[in-house]
Amino acid sequence: MLPPVEPACVSSPFGPRVLLNRPLAGTFHSGIDLPASIGSPVTAVAPGTVIRIQRHGIGGLEILIQHEGFIGIYSHLGLVAPMLAEGLKTIYGGERIGTVGRTGLTYGPHLYFGMIVDGRSVDPAPYINVVPCGSGAPVSQDARIRPTRLFAEH
Repeated sequence: MLPPVEPACVSSPFGPRVLLNRPLAGTFHSGIDLPASIGSPVTAVAPGTVIRIQRHGIGGLEILIQHEGFIGIYSHLGLVAPMLAEGLKTIYGGERIGTVGRTGLTYGPHLYFGMIVDGRSVDPAPYINVVPCGSGAPVSQDARIRPTRLFAEH
């Protein structure tokens, strides 16, 4: 799978969190925040089918996409790609689906990306091979492109 923004690093990880003086941000982060400039392209991490485009409270303008084995949630968008706004449902991996914005509750421009597998939120970072911002760990292009299994084969 491909990261939905480039370059990609995680500014707010999946899991429990406490943000001082920011109680509206919540105590559990069900996805990851990927900082990017307003207007930066947001692309689909894998092929899929658009479930819906919505305005959703703290998530702002967001797109939900059914990918193989999981639902991808792309939030805080500024704009949705015109083809999706006009009703296109099937997308390919790497296809532009929108731009980074600051809709909903944000403390700076970024894309929130979440994954739901079997009805539960999971940490997307290992699947799209992104590391914490400032960690200095390189993300190789080849490692990004390798397919990742989301659940065991039976």
